[in-house]
Amino acid sequence: MKHYREIGRFFTSMAIALLIAQSAAAQQSDNNYEEFEDANQAEIDSLLNLIKPDSPDIIKAKIYNEAAGTTSFYENKVKYALLSLEFCKDDYLELIADNCNRIGGAYYLLDESEKAIPYNQRAAQVYHELGMYTEEGLRYNIIGNCFEDLNVTDSIFFYHNKALKIFSDIKDTANISYTYCMMGRIYYNLDLLETATENYEKALHYASLAHDTLEMATCHHYIGLTFSNKKSSSIFKAINYLKESAFLFESIETEVPYYVNIKNDTYSALANAYICAATITGKPEYADSCIVYINKVGDFYLTEDQYSNYVNHRYSYVDYLVFKKKNKEALAELLRLEKYLKKDASATSLNNYHYQLYEAYLRLGDYKKALEHFVKHDEYKFATLNDSTFISLKNAEVRRTRMLEELKLENAENMHAAEKQRMRIVNISLIGGLVLISLLVFYIFRVLRIKHKANAELSEKNSLLAEQKVEIESQRDTIKAQSDAIQASINYACRIQRSLLTPDETISSIFPDHFLLYKPRDIVSGDFYWVGQFGDNKVCIVADCTGHGVPGGFLSVLGMSNLNYIVSQDVRPNVILNRLREAIITNLRQRENSPTALQDVDDTDTATIRNFDGMDAAAYVINERQMTLTFAGANNPMLLIRDSEVQVLKGDRMPVGIYSRIQPFASTTIDIQKGDCLYTFSDGFQDQFDNGVNDKFSARRLRDLLLEIHNRPMAEQKEILDNTYKQWRGPAENQTDDVVILGVRI
Repeated sequence: MKHYREIGRFFTSMAIALLIAQSAAAQQSDNNYEEFEDANQAEIDSLLNLIKPDSPDIIKAKIYNEAAGTTSFYENKVKYALLSLEFCKDDYLELIADNCNRIGGAYYLLDESEKAIPYNQRAAQVYHELGMYTEEGLRYNIIGNCFEDLNVTDSIFFYHNKALKIFSDIKDTANISYTYCMMGRIYYNLDLLETATENYEKALHYASLAHDTLEMATCHHYIGLTFSNKKSSSIFKAINYLKESAFLFESIETEVPYYVNIKNDTYSALANAYICAATITGKPEYADSCIVYINKVGDFYLTEDQYSNYVNHRYSYVDYLVFKKKNKEALAELLRLEKYLKKDASATSLNNYHYQLYEAYLRLGDYKKALEHFVKHDEYKFATLNDSTFISLKNAEVRRTRMLEELKLENAENMHAAEKQRMRIVNISLIGGLVLISLLVFYIFRVLRIKHKANAELSEKNSLLAEQKVEIESQRDTIKAQSDAIQASINYACRIQRSLLTPDETISSIFPDHFLLYKPRDIVSGDFYWVGQFGDNKVCIVADCTGHGVPGGFLSVLGMSNLNYIVSQDVRPNVILNRLREAIITNLRQRENSPTALQDVDDTDTATIRNFDGMDAAAYVINERQMTLTFAGANNPMLLIRDSEVQVLKGDRMPVGIYSRIQPFASTTIDIQKGDCLYTFSDGFQDQFDNGVNDKFSARRLRDLLLEIHNRPMAEQKEILDNTYKQWRGPAENQTDDVVILGVRI
């Protein structure tokens, strides 16, 4: 992902352009047609004709302001807004703020940040007086970006934090998210990746609260990009975040150029990440995924005249060809890209390009051309790192030339001793600069000699590594075959388990207004659900078996198989749990002080381990004719929410299985009303750790969340729960347990 570091500042500029457009929708986002007449000139002329010599100042101020909002040129926006300000009295606050906003935004987009800052400061001050706090905060964001262009780091974060405080005070979650994302990009450009990630994650949190899908997609993109620039071990985290970004972008249509660019950059970043993963693991399926995302980008960057971005994107295809051992085709692709670099390439882009060519020729054994491009690579690298040094030397030469011209005007015989001394100092400075350059050139050629020697040693080592690689690949293929066989067995077990779960269409016919959130931690799950109807009685059971994965899956299959018979005999929830417990104890041959069902009975070292293989469960029966609900629980409660009040129906504190205290399960019967919301669930959601390592989500948070969303449609409730869980959990590998939540509205 090394190609994407230089894109950060480009998207920062695009982001601030979008921010300006949010507060001044009339402003155009393109000023590249200066040779043509202003697209809205006729409308502007008609406005200006309304101004008469005797027109009141307020009329002149408003007309010039409207002209500033109508023009297509940023220079004209500045001109008309300044004219409007001339006729503004001190109490024309809204006009003053609007004009300063237009001038500050136009100067920023014209790359004149120093001029933009005072007008944006004035606009922020007036917006504060008017109580327009959102506009005030947005101005501070623009000022922060102006200082970023000027490389004044302290002021950058001072103004962004000022904006952040305003948005926090007014609880503007969308702009809180936007500001954190902007700060993340700045930290990213400063190469402070950990801090950048923290800011992006905060931005994602607030974007989720604001239900802003596009900004959530943007945050996932930048988090993925940050992980891709860390160690190679983070590449799969990068892929997860970038895939989520692509999914969110594809779930909503947008024509906003900023988001369209980010969407395509996400595809490009995924292509690069997958070919990196293929290189690290040797797996061809990752290389295939790289091609998928290369094709999704297509010629987007070319159509947008973003030539450097296009070249960076195509490097992924070069890496793909190298992975496929098509080194000649890789070189041909690199040579094809040269014409695009000539259009607008920076020293950094040319440095990267010549290093790519150096590696390509090295792979083909053409060491002469490899050396040529390595020298060019070092030249551009030197230019990139030492621009400031050369500028200083150039300025010194300019000053020396000016001094010589002045000295020629004086008589050499009358030259003052002090002037001679000054001349001597200048010459010494120049000689010192030339010596410095000579040392740098010497250093470059010394590095080349060392690298050439290292390449020769590397070639010898490669032959040895090739022999070892054959042996390793043979062992890897054997292990992979065994792994594939195990995986196939587990996948088949998953299909068996899912065939026993109540089908979605059956649940919908019994409970038309419901949702089901079912998220196994592994391929097979230890959580299951069972729904059926017998006459007027609708039965619902949600259970959480001991363990997860394959062990939990076996217990869930055992539970579902017995329920099909038990419920057909008796629909009382407490009787169902009693009989299910008897079946579990019988089938697993459980008894007190026995080994577990999965343990060898002859293992005397662990013969004293008590067997707690079983399940926690919540079961209820609804009779809609009598409008009653009967509930029984084994360590699991259920929630009933009515008119924004929560009623918790608690079960017995014992599992369905062997236990130190075995008593009949009790049941509770209550009246229900139309509109009541019922929730049963396992403990997987509430016991999930924050990002896999910190606090649990907790039963209280889950209860409060259900209370907050219970009036929304069931499908929307499921989406909110799913998004909340993913955000809390972080990457999928952080999931600690199976999750099931079943919600029903009467």
